[in-house]
Parts: sequence; structure tokens; C-alpha cells
Amino acid sequence: MYIALGMNALHVFLNYCFIFGAFGFPEWGLMGVAISTVVSRTVALGFQQHLFRHAFGAPVLLREFRRFHAKLLKEVMKIGWPISVNGASWTFSQVVIFSIIASMGEQPLAARTYMNTMESFAFTFGWSLALAAQIQIAHLYGARKLRQAYYGAYRALGFGVIVVLANTGLLLLFRSSIISTFTADPWIIDMAVSLLWLNLALQPGKMLNMALGQSLGAVGDSRRVMTYSLPSMWLVAVGVSYVLAVPLHWGLYGIYVGMIGDEYLRGTLCYFRWRRHRKHLLLAEAFREPAAVRGAGADQSTGAVPL
Repeated sequence: MYIALGMNALHVFLNYCFIFGAFGFPEWGLMGVAISTVVSRTVALGFQQHLFRHAFGAPVLLREFRRFHAKLLKEVMKIGWPISVNGASWTFSQVVIFSIIASMGEQPLAARTYMNTMESFAFTFGWSLALAAQIQIAHLYGARKLRQAYYGAYRALGFGVIVVLANTGLLLLFRSSIISTFTADPWIIDMAVSLLWLNLALQPGKMLNMALGQSLGAVGDSRRVMTYSLPSMWLVAVGVSYVLAVPLHWGLYGIYVGMIGDEYLRGTLCYFRWRRHRKHLLLAEAFREPAAVRGAGADQSTGAVPL
């Protein structure tokens, strides 16, 4: 979380430097914003690598990266490949959306670029909570503390919605001073203020999607998340955004309506999928606890308890 916050702070600072040519930096506009993105993410990657190498007690040596463990790789790929496909699909869908915005002109593209930076502050804490919930739920699920695992997703969702709404509220409260830092263009400022209000609807949907999607991944249900996400990303986030923004001339408002619809659709599908795990998780916990206390139904030779 600290690395993510630092990355965003560096991104904003470099955006300011490259957009306005401050502190001796060249005034490169949108190209400078692109360079700022690459630099800030590269710096964050360096810190992440250092954190990873020192997160397990003894430092992870570079030669460890060359070791091959076929069985472990198979287990990781079973859960990991749908997550990778999902992430790649989201990235490419965002590229297409930005291309649609670029076809609308330089001002809409600049407004969306600045909004993308500001929005990152709204959901960074929420994303951190979703990742933390995924780690905790996976641990609880592996320890067979199934009731705690199930309700942990809702706790993360509840806290996350409060946090992202509070962050969006802060952006709205200081909207004029924040947006004027990026640009003096009155059209971009007015558009950004309007889009910030739409963020009040966008961010809870994004949190719903992040918290429950990560929770499903924690219990090994990442393939179903992928089957929900891919059609929604391309039919709603891209398709609806294009129809509303270009043929119907809603502009950036249409783009945001499409993105809001995509987040809530994916989040709702993840919610109902997580609810389907309720019977498995809570009934398994209910059957396991009495057996653990009384020893009834346990296999005395192995200690295993039938679920």
C-alpha cells in the first residue's frame, strides 16, 4: 500500500513537472504524462522487488528465480492463468477505451488522463483492502476457518466502500485546487468536476468488484471470475461506452456510464457467485466444528473429519 501511494505521489509530481515545465523539466504535455507513468511504475517495481526478496526472513537469492518446480508451477497456473487473462483483458479494454476518447479530440483525452490520475487516489486504499482480504481469506480457507473466510469478504467490502467514498469526497471538496494544478483549460476543469461526481457512483461498484473478485480468487474460483469479466469488459465497458460516447454523442459521460455499468455488472455477478459458496463454506464449518469438539465422526487413524 505504501509503495502504491508513493507511486501515485511520484506520478502526480512528475505530471506537474512535465505538463508545466516546472523545476527545469521540459514542457512535454501528454507525452510527459506517459513518461511520468512509466517512470513512477518502474520505481515502484524496484521497491516491490526489494520487498519481495526480503519478505520471507532470509533474502530470496537471485538463483531461486532459476529453479523449476513442475508440480508447484502446475498448481500456480491452475489458479493464475485465469487471473492473468482477466488482467490482460482489462488492460487491452482500457487501451481501446482510451483510443475511443482520443478519437474525440485532445481535450477529452487530456481530461480523462488527468481524471485517471485523480481516481487512483480514490481506489488505492480500497484496492489495498481487497488484496489484504484475498491474502487473509486464502489463509483462513486453507486453515478450514470457513465461516471467517466467508464473512471476511463482506468486511473488506464494507470498509472499502466507506474508504473509497471518503477519498472521492475529499477530491470533490478540493476539486478546484486539485484540477487547476493540472490545467488552466476551463473546458477540461468543468468536465473533470462533472466526472468527479460520477465517481461517487463508479467507486463503490469498483470496490464491489475488487473485494468479491479477489475473494473468489482466494478460494480458487478465479476461472469463473474470468468467464464473468471478459464479456462484461468488452460488451459493456467498451461496447456501451463506444455507443454512448460516439454515435449518441454523450462524450466522456458516455464513457463513464459504460465503465460504471461494467463495474456493477461484474461486481454483482461476483456477489451472487460468492453467495453460492455460502452453503459450501458455512455448512462445512457447521459439520466440522462439532466433530472437532466431540471427536464424533472422525477417522481415529487419521484424524480426518468428513465434511
